[in-house]
Amino acid sequence: MVCVDLQGKILWENKLSSGGSMGQPLVGENDSIYTAGTSSVQETRLNGNNTWTFSVYSGSKGAKTPLLGGGLDNLLYLPLSNGLYGVNLSGRYIWMLSPWDTSNSHATKQKTTYEFLACTADKQTFYIVYGEKKGGYRLAAIDKQGKFLWTYWLGDITQADLITGEDGEIFATVTFKKSNSSNRSGSQSTGGSKKTGTILKGKIYSFTREKNTGPEWEYLIKESSELSVAVQYKSKTLYLTGGNSLYAINSDDGSLIWEEPLYELASPPAADPQTERIYAGGSEGDLYAVNQAGRMVWDRTLDSSIERAPLVGPDGFLYVFTEKGSLYKIYDNYK
Repeated sequence: MVCVDLQGKILWENKLSSGGSMGQPLVGENDSIYTAGTSSVQETRLNGNNTWTFSVYSGSKGAKTPLLGGGLDNLLYLPLSNGLYGVNLSGRYIWMLSPWDTSNSHATKQKTTYEFLACTADKQTFYIVYGEKKGGYRLAAIDKQGKFLWTYWLGDITQADLITGEDGEIFATVTFKKSNSSNRSGSQSTGGSKKTGTILKGKIYSFTREKNTGPEWEYLIKESSELSVAVQYKSKTLYLTGGNSLYAINSDDGSLIWEEPLYELASPPAADPQTERIYAGGSEGDLYAVNQAGRMVWDRTLDSSIERAPLVGPDGFLYVFTEKGSLYKIYDNYK
């Protein structure tokens, strides 16, 4: 993990004390940074000093890219194959939810084949997509006491991303496994399956925390490549990328607002409320700026592929990371 100031100077670098892969950092309200390893959580202060590490025995592994949820309401959620760990912001164990599958609650040996694709959390609930490669995946909602609220069957998917909405919604984007037979998700699918011999692509779903009767809405996106994580803009619009298109979707009812094709699109989008533009990167190094009407305003070519979402900084600048390891600071002054 590298900390860079707004002038591009590296302030410090840090590694996990437990070694191994590091997941996406979470920045807490107490000015601490929390990162997950394959079986651990570490707190780092903003000056780069490590303060505590919570570790589970090495035989309990999590996702290939470690996942961590929370950072708010004094609770962190660490999903591992043997169960979900609740840890407070002092690094102390609070509870463990095990097993993941309630049908195995009386088994002497728990499954260790669970895989985790995505997770997120708000102040009340932790959400996770988990399952087995051969058995399909489900979305689960778990409260901060470690109790299941509901689960929803997603089916045979290869990718998933989750975000919490500004009005308490949960938005899930999933990409389905290519198949010659029907793929069905949930119990109330509307347009979620195709006839035998076709391929189901991807979907975006909207759920609410309280209801366990399935999604509020779902929208099918016919793209052969993976869908990106969605970003919400002013509570009304969701933006996501899939294939070579940027999509704008109404977050209230799931209807398509517009679709804008972009050359060799590769990154998730970012939305800037000040410029009222959406930014995304391509595999040829192109950075795109698109307006609220779905029209490209400008593009700029950087030194290599842009596969991570641009960051809209609090100072009004864009920060863009390329696969060559370059970090760009860019100002959108186009009128």
